[in-house]
Amino acid sequence: MPFTVEKCTEADLPRFFEIVSLAFRHDHEYIDSVFPDHDTPAGREAGAERMLATMKADINAIFLKVVNDERKIIAAAKWNIYDGVVPPKPELTGDYWKDGDEKEFAKHMFDGYLVPRCQDIKDSRGNLATLDMLIVDPYYQRQGAGRMLVQWGTAVADRLGVEAVVEAGDYGRGLYAQEGFEVLDKYEVPVPEKWAARRKQWFWWMKRPALAPAPKN
Repeated sequence: MPFTVEKCTEADLPRFFEIVSLAFRHDHEYIDSVFPDHDTPAGREAGAERMLATMKADINAIFLKVVNDERKIIAAAKWNIYDGVVPPKPELTGDYWKDGDEKEFAKHMFDGYLVPRCQDIKDSRGNLATLDMLIVDPYYQRQGAGRMLVQWGTAVADRLGVEAVVEAGDYGRGLYAQEGFEVLDKYEVPVPEKWAARRKQWFWWMKRPALAPAPKN
């Protein structure tokens, strides 16, 4: 079954976020807290709207999709390509949470999750490729769509001669390793003591070394 990688349009973002919810289910504290009720119609509508706002506002963000021969979106990714630009630190905004405590927890989760990535963007002086999100519809997993999305971004990184980084779970770690990413750390997102009993969020911090850019003719 042939698959194709394409850039997303605005009309694709509801399906993009639907796959986010399907792929992560409720196994990922970061997704559950930052995108509350993501498995409900209202939660998915809000998630798609937030993705659209990012697409419009973030010039470094590239939303990708994999479509099958029936033009169905079966997988998606968001790469951030920084070519000499250090952007402002992202902030979690909006009013999507049921109360102030949940919003406060989500903000700590959001800020803490991005610490390694933001540090690398700064250290690289804004010359970095970051795989912000990779999702595959569970029905189509293990069929090569995710690898195509990884390779799209690593090809860009190689053209620019920059490193690529990703926050990986156990499920994706093997794929990223096969594509040249190396584990540097197992990172746990820090949260204040008041939430010590809540589910922890951790990831494998992985980096793919830069290749020398091809000489220009």
